[in-house]
Amino acid sequence: MDERLLDFKKRIESAMYRIYVSESDEDQDRLWLMERITDDRLRKLLPRMSISGLHVLDVIEAHPDGIKGIDIARELGITKGTVSKITRKLLEQELIRKVQRPDNLKEIYFLATPLGAELAGLHRLFHQEQDKKAMALLSGYDAASLEIVADFLEKLADLRQEAEPEEG
Repeated sequence: MDERLLDFKKRIESAMYRIYVSESDEDQDRLWLMERITDDRLRKLLPRMSISGLHVLDVIEAHPDGIKGIDIARELGITKGTVSKITRKLLEQELIRKVQRPDNLKEIYFLATPLGAELAGLHRLFHQEQDKKAMALLSGYDAASLEIVADFLEKLADLRQEAEPEEG
């Protein structure tokens, strides 16, 4: 194999691993939030919350008229079972509440409580700050370069997915 290609492969794998580790590092999100939370109830709840819980809470808070579990699952690309587990915890923590429509008592909708809305708002601010940093990085490259990077990463993701064993 060409020595330069092998070097690029190692650099790309190393960078992807560092990105994966930082993206899955819940402590970074939690630390940022803890520095900004003023409500003592949230300070006590946050260490027991998962990042998935924060994302579900964000989706619920973004729908002030309520949202069903199946729609949360669809929006986040997770299973309905995962949504059920997470919403059960959020209900126990009093960050969300359940409501039913008078015209349809079968369907359950979730709404953020004021405490949940506060936490979701802070979490959204964290992501806005991260997005600003990402946009500043991207703005240093021309569109043709970014197209090459995006195309490469999409093809690499497809290649990696082909290598995963089938479920079932």
